[in-house]
Amino acid sequence: MYIDIDIDAMKAYILNKFTVEGDFEFLEEGELAKMVDDLMELDNEYMAKSGADEGADYDDDDAYELIFAGMQKRWPKYKEFAMRLSEDYLDFAEEYLESVGAIEWE
Repeated sequence: MYIDIDIDAMKAYILNKFTVEGDFEFLEEGELAKMVDDLMELDNEYMAKSGADEGADYDDDDAYELIFAGMQKRWPKYKEFAMRLSEDYLDFAEEYLESVGAIEWE
């Protein structure tokens, strides 16, 4: 879990980015919001597993693999979109975290 981050604001930011992008307009009402919840949950799962939530390095590639696999499993109906969802999610989450000064680059 991200420390000192407004999770609701982060979710709203990410959901808005997906909505503005418009690539997932074909989804049924409410599905995109549920997918964002799942993406964030899987990201938190990665952070706990890797120790990133305790200060260890966050490896984008490892996070992507866990998130991608998780989305394929959770959303088999949209399995072919899991790659795009996972990649975009990681980009949008990074943008949000940068915008609030929550990540530092080495």
